[in-house]
Amino acid sequence: MAEKFLKRLPAIERSISKIDPKSDIRVRITGTVIDTGENSIMIDDGSGKVEVLFETPTSYVREGQFIRVVTRVLPLIDGFECKGEIVQNMDNFDLSLYKDAKKIISR
Repeated sequence: MAEKFLKRLPAIERSISKIDPKSDIRVRITGTVIDTGENSIMIDDGSGKVEVLFETPTSYVREGQFIRVVTRVLPLIDGFECKGEIVQNMDNFDLSLYKDAKKIISR
């Protein structure tokens, strides 16, 4: 019998202000790191700020760095919590071109 592999849900691109803990399970957030902790980072994407918690230390992330994070959204009584899965360095990312492309796609 063939092995059955479990697939993860896709991470949907979201701005922080648009995250809905009732319907979002995994999201991608792109923004600037404004604070770091031992196992957490605070990200600002221009629409809001969110703390992303990780199971491992985040010493490789620095304040001011532009990153993309894939995170699970966990609903709480008052809001939500983000559990980080992946951090992608976006320092060489052309943000202006990205915003132009998003405008074209959303028409």
